[in-house]
Amino acid sequence: MSAEHPFLRIELDGRVINTNLVGSYNADNVMAALAVGKQFGVTLDEAVKAIEAYVPSNNRSQMTMTDKNTLIVDAYNANPTSMAAALENFSNVAADCKVALLGDMLELGEESVAEHVTVIKSACSRGLSMVCFVGKEFQKASAEVDSELLAVARFFATSDELAAYLSAEPLAGATILIKGSRGTRMENVIPVL
Repeated sequence: MSAEHPFLRIELDGRVINTNLVGSYNADNVMAALAVGKQFGVTLDEAVKAIEAYVPSNNRSQMTMTDKNTLIVDAYNANPTSMAAALENFSNVAADCKVALLGDMLELGEESVAEHVTVIKSACSRGLSMVCFVGKEFQKASAEVDSELLAVARFFATSDELAAYLSAEPLAGATILIKGSRGTRMENVIPVL
């Protein structure tokens, strides 16, 4: 993914499908949409036209440009698999300053601390400029991560607390991944970015 082509592109039978979705993990969704369309008699041209016209606006795999930053908003839900995919995709984004704002993954039960430790280690080892974690689960998990790895990390109890921090310490010129479970309300940080 580059600044010239930030969205998922798929080549199919010599044809390039240009989507408005961020994340290579959406390729399966696009292919499923094409298969369903075919099953119901939708031509490939019609299906491609519909896919290329779709612009997400539901805090899922959407890219937003503000006056100051580029936002990759995937704040509708989070689980260990989707968090890993989002971080892997974010690693492939070409940008000078990359920041991840990550909210708790909720309803993980007794595996919660271990899964949050995995995300902290992954996010903090990717060469990002800063990683902000929101929620009690990330705060608990941070106690089990080597402090040297946490040099780029900041922890906040709520997304409102993070928004207040980012108002006082504004980001500019950054590409920012925003991801978390619905309960963390990570979209609350968007107005200050």
